[in-house]
Amino acid sequence: MQTNDPLHGVKLAQILTDLQTKYTWKEMGDKLGIKCFLNNPTQKSCLKFLRQTPWARSRVEIMYLKTFCSKHPETTKLIRSILATQDKKQQTPAPKAEKKPSVIKSNDGFQWAKINNK
Repeated sequence: MQTNDPLHGVKLAQILTDLQTKYTWKEMGDKLGIKCFLNNPTQKSCLKFLRQTPWARSRVEIMYLKTFCSKHPETTKLIRSILATQDKKQQTPAPKAEKKPSVIKSNDGFQWAKINNK
């Protein structure tokens, strides 16, 4: 089955390599606002960062789509879906675990409340 996704089958390493042929590390860092491209970048360190940071990976994928896939009919839809996914992730905050105070008793019977930072 053939897919209309222009990123189908394209690995992140290939995306980064293709962008490097067009732009320098500094240009990518300035355009995307990602510091890993500015501070002593290597292919390996940038890939590691992009795999662990979804917002940065989205920016790189969008830059790739705009640079190399602008004539593909599904590019605009894909860019919109990437941005929508990022917006949903940013709007839903992760639930915070409530910290319960524990009680510390001193020798004279006074009790101190202490919050566990575990």
